[in-house]
Amino acid sequence: MIQLLPVSTEQNIKIMPRNLSYSGGSISATIRQDGTNKKEVLTGLVATSDVNFVNIALTSTILKAESMYYIEFTLDGDLWYRDKIYATTQTNDEAVHTINENKYTESVSSANDEYIIL
Repeated sequence: MIQLLPVSTEQNIKIMPRNLSYSGGSISATIRQDGTNKKEVLTGLVATSDVNFVNIALTSTILKAESMYYIEFTLDGDLWYRDKIYATTQTNDEAVHTINENKYTESVSSANDEYIIL
């Protein structure tokens, strides 16, 4: 899953497409919002090859905060890469959300407690 900011400025992403030996060609992307099917087609994307990845610069205008999207890249008209996008304002890569935060307390047990698992 790709994480992007919900902004309309250029963002760079790294993908691992079906064909890693990218040597040029016409790249386009279709971004479709999950649920509403609102879509945007981006053409003439610029990509550079990295060791194991391809870096692509894209600018989308439909990304809304805390929303899911599907993205498909085509290279010369053929499907090249498919993934999901999560648009979020969160920029901290560390886990900032924990399940049951401040709601779970461990029970204090005595040394003689026994549990039988079947």
